[in-house]
Amino acid sequence: MSPPPRPPFSALPLDKNGPAGNAWGLYGPNDELGALNMLTPATVKAAAQEIQTGERVSLDWSLNLPTFPSFGRPPFDWRMENRRHPNGSKRIVNDDFLTFNTQGSSQWDGFKHYGYQKAGMYYGGRSQADVEAGDGVIGIEKVVDAGGVTTRGVVLDYPRFIKTKSTHQANALSATSISAKTLADMLKETGVQTRPGDLLLLRTGFTAAYNELDTEQRRDIGSRPPQFLGVESSKATLQWIWESGFVAVASDAPSFEMAPLVGEHNKPGGLWKGETWEEEMQGGGLLHQWCLAGWGVMIGEMWDLEKLCNVCEGLGRWTCFVSSMPLKVPGGVASPPNAVAIF
Repeated sequence: MSPPPRPPFSALPLDKNGPAGNAWGLYGPNDELGALNMLTPATVKAAAQEIQTGERVSLDWSLNLPTFPSFGRPPFDWRMENRRHPNGSKRIVNDDFLTFNTQGSSQWDGFKHYGYQKAGMYYGGRSQADVEAGDGVIGIEKVVDAGGVTTRGVVLDYPRFIKTKSTHQANALSATSISAKTLADMLKETGVQTRPGDLLLLRTGFTAAYNELDTEQRRDIGSRPPQFLGVESSKATLQWIWESGFVAVASDAPSFEMAPLVGEHNKPGGLWKGETWEEEMQGGGLLHQWCLAGWGVMIGEMWDLEKLCNVCEGLGRWTCFVSSMPLKVPGGVASPPNAVAIF
């Protein structure tokens, strides 16, 4: 059975007793999949038509990057252990052990990661106590059980776009933003018509810029308040995402939105006008609040989109089939995407 279509953006919030912008109840009162309900067999079958040449591109950055994660998160750690014989002699057998924060490199933000700050609620109106209860509600494994994220990817390349439209270049290591108008203009230039269930893949140039830094520069970035290029935290951006029909959004930026999430752009007189909007911005991360907690639209961050965009440019097409299967961690908050694009 097909899920109900998204109502007009102006109809939000659907749950009038809930926080601004929510779409709670669209897929039923106890839903745990959010926008992923849009990935019906028909949607996936249509997306599979994108596979024409069979060329594959990994979309995961290395787990040990960034070297010094921002937001005070610990770095990745790996060790290999030889499985010795009981008598102590070495065998030609090894295991390895990984320790990492799922927010430390390429990731999917699941629905337990970020909620409405003022209301204190996650997707579907769940409280912090609800998500800590131990029953795995809105855990990342629900995404895996549903078959993962398999759909058509729509690729937008901001550095390439801005290079043709301006005398300056995109600086992914600065607190600058990409407006909804620019997103719409980029999409128009690709000639792609979005359809319900698409996945947005937006390149800002962050991973490429980071790879050029030396160790001390990386250490400096990890130790100071985050300042990174990302999408503008605005009502217009949210409306564009909703009306484009995206089931999820992902970029190579550390927070998808411009970082810092809280700053002058959140204050009265900034991008947001009106008491309701300003109240919602008190906790910062407005797109995180609405996408994750309001709509069940997962957010991908620090994906490696460099080769993807090179292939798109070479082929002259800006869509592809994408398959992503998160780690099946019961009750998990987030996960590496384990994503591949196929042309």
